[in-house]
Amino acid sequence: MNLNCKPELGAHLHGRTQQVRVITEGWFQGFGYCLACMSDILEPTRANTKARDFICPQCHAPYELKSSAKTLGTRVIAGEFSTMMARIEAREAPTLMLLQYTPTWQIHNLVALHSIFLTPAVVEARRPLSPTARRAGWQGCNLRVDRIPEDGRIAIVKNGIVNGRTAVRRLYAKSVRLAELKPAQRGWTVLALDAMRKIDKTEFSLREMYSYEDEMHAAYPQNNHVRDKIRQQMQVLRDLGYIEFLGRGEYRVLV
Repeated sequence: MNLNCKPELGAHLHGRTQQVRVITEGWFQGFGYCLACMSDILEPTRANTKARDFICPQCHAPYELKSSAKTLGTRVIAGEFSTMMARIEAREAPTLMLLQYTPTWQIHNLVALHSIFLTPAVVEARRPLSPTARRAGWQGCNLRVDRIPEDGRIAIVKNGIVNGRTAVRRLYAKSVRLAELKPAQRGWTVLALDAMRKIDKTEFSLREMYSYEDEMHAAYPQNNHVRDKIRQQMQVLRDLGYIEFLGRGEYRVLV
């Protein structure tokens, strides 16, 4: 994988935003590949296609590219709120490819946000545009990266070093087991999995899971029975093969 972009692709453009889009999409079209199958080709979608920039010609998995010179933060600006929520509900959310480039147009980081982890819990609605704006009433959204566990943040390029395709695809496939859950239910499961990963122990307790109660309540402020949901999600994670019960509120990580 060549990490050098071709800045000449945007030489005819005057706006910086358009230059970045054309240059980084040009690189991704040349070196991007499908994570969900063995296809080494991704095809660009038609201009102005909502919530997707590329699609796999074999398995039809959608991808959306987000490029920035800044490092990945806790939030990523996404597209239209209603479109993203509809995609999630229809199980058509794209895998987000978060690309960081250097001032010399080299790819420094490329992280895939696994589509299975894009749930209502990670979508944060932004304030609608004012009535005087050109697109009055339009409402965008942010994606809360800090609510996505490490399982859903897959490094393809990290600090200028390329990870092998086989390893990347293996990490992507590991979370496919979550696909059997409906998006609304999956949101709670993802939060519980994130808490478990943050505990970062082979064996942990329900009490340690409760320490993330406030974070989960922030994602679902209308739910006042978060501890009940945590206990429920521990059963879900057990059934999915992530953990085993040791008894008396103790668990062991399997995956």
